[in-house]
Amino acid sequence: MLALIAGDGTEFMVVRTVVLIMSFMLLAEAGRKGGETHGLPMPGPWIYIPILIGIGAIGFVDGLASAKAAARYLLAAPGAVLVAFTAFTGRNDDIRINRPLMVGVTIAFAGYAVAAGMIVEFAPFWPANSFNQETFLRVTGVPIQLVRGLIAVALAALVWAAWGRRVMEKLDYPGYSLHLKRQFIGVLTTLLLVLALGWALTNYLGEIYREGVEGEATGDVTLLVSGLERETAIADAMVKALAASPSVQPMLAGREGNRVAELSLLELDAGVIQVTRGLIVNRAGDIVGSSDSSDQSWLGMPNLRSVDWFKQSIAGRAVHQIRVDPPQRLRTYLTASPIRDADGEIQGVAMLETSLETLAELMTRFDQAFFVVDARGLVVITNRRDELFRTLWPRPDLPRLQIAEQFGASGRPMLAREIFGGDWVEFGGRRSYVLRQPIDGTQMSLILAIPVKGIFASRLLGIIITLQVAIAALFYFFGMDRGVRDRFERQLREELLIQTEDLARQAATDSLTGLANRMKFDARLNEELSRSLRSGRPFSLIIFDIDHFKEVNDIYGHPVGDQVLVRLSRTVDASVRQADLLARWGGEEFAILLPDTDAAAAYETAKKLRLLVAHTIFEHVGTITASFGVAQVLPGDHADTLVARADNALYRAKLNGRNRVELSLPVIEVVELSPTA
Repeated sequence: MLALIAGDGTEFMVVRTVVLIMSFMLLAEAGRKGGETHGLPMPGPWIYIPILIGIGAIGFVDGLASAKAAARYLLAAPGAVLVAFTAFTGRNDDIRINRPLMVGVTIAFAGYAVAAGMIVEFAPFWPANSFNQETFLRVTGVPIQLVRGLIAVALAALVWAAWGRRVMEKLDYPGYSLHLKRQFIGVLTTLLLVLALGWALTNYLGEIYREGVEGEATGDVTLLVSGLERETAIADAMVKALAASPSVQPMLAGREGNRVAELSLLELDAGVIQVTRGLIVNRAGDIVGSSDSSDQSWLGMPNLRSVDWFKQSIAGRAVHQIRVDPPQRLRTYLTASPIRDADGEIQGVAMLETSLETLAELMTRFDQAFFVVDARGLVVITNRRDELFRTLWPRPDLPRLQIAEQFGASGRPMLAREIFGGDWVEFGGRRSYVLRQPIDGTQMSLILAIPVKGIFASRLLGIIITLQVAIAALFYFFGMDRGVRDRFERQLREELLIQTEDLARQAATDSLTGLANRMKFDARLNEELSRSLRSGRPFSLIIFDIDHFKEVNDIYGHPVGDQVLVRLSRTVDASVRQADLLARWGGEEFAILLPDTDAAAAYETAKKLRLLVAHTIFEHVGTITASFGVAQVLPGDHADTLVARADNALYRAKLNGRNRVELSLPVIEVVELSPTA
């Protein structure tokens, strides 16, 4: 039963062999003492020393199978024969146990001497190489474990019957003997029925186990792949936002010679993933914007027109690549998006490269062995560090030692061949279920390996048959173990789900104020624009910022400035509708999306908020003011034009003296535009 849980590895096989030999020693000692009792010339206990030395030497030279075969020949067979002799010669010693029972015990132990002492595992010496378990199965069609189990059942029944006769003599009252006989018949019938169904039950449980392992593997692979795809999806969204950024087009249209514009990583960081590099490349393949100052050294060097990711993206195809830098062994995700002008023509490419090291470290906490491999079968992410940067299956088509020279990893592949889908194969020397699932949009795959735990069906059947009294405990133990494992797996999945939700929340939230960030604002703006243009319902935008906020930072310091931003965010957020979205636009600027709101209503909302800000007391600072720009969506509007009109209105509010609300015109025919200071 321990083998069912701990696994039938080499170490456990050694332990089981030692336990097996010890049990045979007990049987042999019982036979030796029984022979002494009945006058047979028997050696003393010292005889076990040379026997154990011989068994150990055979095992050291030929392996565990030979050691077990020798133990059966030298201990089990003679021990069972001596016990059978003792039972037969002592059949008349105890009048409370009748002779038929003792004859039955004699026959059972004699049969056990043959089944357990003479029919052994295959070993490279005679007679084990000629008469063994495989030979018995081939000749009879019955596994020897089943025969041993039948003998064990017979012995258990005979011992129970002998015990019952003594109980009947001790508790002598009318009807008890009949009850005990009926109970004996019922127990014996039940045990025989268990044996008859044992083989079918074993196969059935084996099928359930197989389906369970395959189902577990499918769920785990889906969980891991979805986590990896979530990470890459954020980078994909960021590069698309970068490609659509208004600041990118001037870089592509610039006439500044060889100057490379700096692209701040602060504009690229979503708070969830680590951007290692960002590039803006024009149609000719020249870098015109970069987040890495070292790209300045690229001046005069060959451009990127021959680079694979640039060629794909400039052709309008999506680029998703997981890359490994051989010298530093750093793993990154590269994604690129074409930059299109107002007419939809591709004018350049935006590229982001993000680090996967944090995600790889998080994934190493997963329990089952998994491997993210590239098209070559090279392991780039795994929770088995010894297999990192090694090929998982043989690749004779690769130049010899290419992988070892690049990554310094060597050793035999874990798989004998490439796996497609799921298969039961030898994995690292153990029988395992291996499942492979491609990662969408890349040439990468995720491979999960679940080793077979426990012993094979024939051995499971031997345990069920030989240890009938432990069947209930076995099922209880299996159920308890399964319940505990399910609970921990469920807890891990819940933790991963919480982490995923937390990452999603961080990706859409400004870290200082807790408001929606620019990325979430852009996404919501596009949604509301589409809905408004589709339904014809009004939709307005308010952009406002704090007047003279630089003076607050200069006089009171940035920590106090941050407190002002937080207090202002909470105050305004509590005053807008639940359907509205308040977002931090950047720095001291904020934006409010107002669905189902026309310009007049948005204008009134802005005036109320202006008064609210002006009458709010801020700690250390006192009072502050804010200027507001309001714009309503017009036919043909898109995100950039709507934002530009609201921003222009805010700019007019600043020019007209600040602490006021300005409305982008024309929106409505009549509107109050009187100063609000």
